[in-house]
Amino acid sequence: MMGLGYDIPALALRRRVSSAPAPFSPASLSPSMFFDPSQVAALYQDDGGTLAVTSDNEPVGLWQDLSPNGHDLSQAISAARPTYRTDGSFHWIESDGVDDGLMTAPVFDVKNPVTMVLGYQMLSTSGTARVNIAEISKTSTNGMSVGVRPNIDRLQFYSRMSQHGVSASNVASPTIWGQHEKHVVTLQAASGHVTVRLDGTPVIDTAQNLTQQSISAQPLRVGLGLVTASIPGAFRLFGLQVWASNAIQPTASQIDELETWLGAKMGVSL
Repeated sequence: MMGLGYDIPALALRRRVSSAPAPFSPASLSPSMFFDPSQVAALYQDDGGTLAVTSDNEPVGLWQDLSPNGHDLSQAISAARPTYRTDGSFHWIESDGVDDGLMTAPVFDVKNPVTMVLGYQMLSTSGTARVNIAEISKTSTNGMSVGVRPNIDRLQFYSRMSQHGVSASNVASPTIWGQHEKHVVTLQAASGHVTVRLDGTPVIDTAQNLTQQSISAQPLRVGLGLVTASIPGAFRLFGLQVWASNAIQPTASQIDELETWLGAKMGVSL
């Protein structure tokens, strides 16, 4: 028989090792907590986590943290649970603007530094006070929050720690307002300073009064505002990541990655 010049085993298919990097995920930056409504398997209709969310417009009583830390958001009162919504392409959690909200266990200190990256769309169009989308708070005068003035969809940041004699910093974006569209927001608060970006553009860059004082572990609240001037308001939340004071804060280049990732999740080009 004529020799063919090759061995049969050499014809076996071999798996090619890809050199492409793994897709970016906020989890790679070790957030204190990480919430993504497109991960429907992390959503439950009840706060005990026994009835899964499977369809559009179902209530959310438990939103599991996708970080390894297990800082889940929950709501024990059935009438105050927000809803899971999807249009088939994008996913969000929607507050009715009356009493909906979620909160974690008391595990976060009101202390700097802190970073929050979130995607929102304000639905309420009335009210001149602040709808607090995400806040860490103990009382109305001991807390920090990122929120929106609904009538003009204007970003605001509030911090105060009366327990330590630290007076209020209530700063708002000076000129760029949201027009009730979908937006990616990044808050970074350090000792005596706060910056906020809207769709990658800095809109707040100023001093604040809250420095390093601590008041002990408190909940993170979504749509359940305690701090001064908070009002209920309807909004959509497309995602939320938080780096609390004991976490390694994201760098500027990592913030760019986080914003781009979240923007793609909600159809916002940055």
